[in-house]
Amino acid sequence: MAKQCISCGKNIGLLTVRIPLLENEDLVICAECFEKMPSILDDLYQKRIHPTKTELLTIKEEIIQQLKILNYNQDTINVITKFLDNKIKKAKDPENSENGKLLKKCPVCKKNVNYDTEICSDCGFAFNVMTVIEYKEIAKIYNERLEQYKRNPFYEYDYIVVPNKSDGSTNKESIEDIIRNHAMQGWRLVTMYSNETGKNAITVGGVGSNVTICEDIIVFERCIKEAEESEDKKCH
Repeated sequence: MAKQCISCGKNIGLLTVRIPLLENEDLVICAECFEKMPSILDDLYQKRIHPTKTELLTIKEEIIQQLKILNYNQDTINVITKFLDNKIKKAKDPENSENGKLLKKCPVCKKNVNYDTEICSDCGFAFNVMTVIEYKEIAKIYNERLEQYKRNPFYEYDYIVVPNKSDGSTNKESIEDIIRNHAMQGWRLVTMYSNETGKNAITVGGVGSNVTICEDIIVFERCIKEAEESEDKKCH
C-alpha cells in the first residue's frame, strides 16, 4: 500500500524507497526529502557514525534548529525529534581510562578501547565501516528490479482437481479431455500429481475390499505476455 511522505505529502509507492525513521511504517519520509535534510541525519540512519550521548544532544539541537529555519512542518520535526531521542536513549558517554583517556566498548568482543580506535586489536571489528546499504543504492536496486519486471514474460495458471473413480482407478478419460481442451486454448501442462483423500469399502460378488481413493491435480500454465528481451526469456 502506498504511503504519504510526512514532509512533502507525496505518495510513496511500494517500489519507491521510503525512510521509516520510527517503527511506525505510516510515518515515512521519501528519499528526495530526506536527501535535502542535514546530512548527519543520513549518517545516523545508516549507522555510519556512533556519537556519544553528549554529542547526540548537541546534534539534536542543531538539526532541529536547521529544520525550523528551513520551514519543515511540525509532523516532520516531531518524527526527527523522536528518532534522535531514541538514539540518545541507546547511546552512552564514553568511560575514562586510568590515565584519563576516553574509552569505548567494542560491540563484538566487549573490550574497552581508546575512543579514537578504528579497529579493535582483539577481534578486528572496524568501528567506522558502513554496515548497511545506503538508501540511494536501495533506490537503484528497486528501480532496476521494476524495469526487469516490465521486461519479464507473464503467465497465468489454472488448477484442476480430478477425483478418482469409485473403484479407486484413475479417471483417465476425464483427464484426457481436460488436457486436450486446455491445450486448444493455449495452456501448457506444467505438472500433475495425486493426493490421497481416504479409503472406500466396496463389495463385489460378496467379497469386500478397501480401496484407496485419490484425486489427481493438474496444473496448467499459459503465457499472456512475451518477454521483451532475448529469445531465451520468451514463452515456450
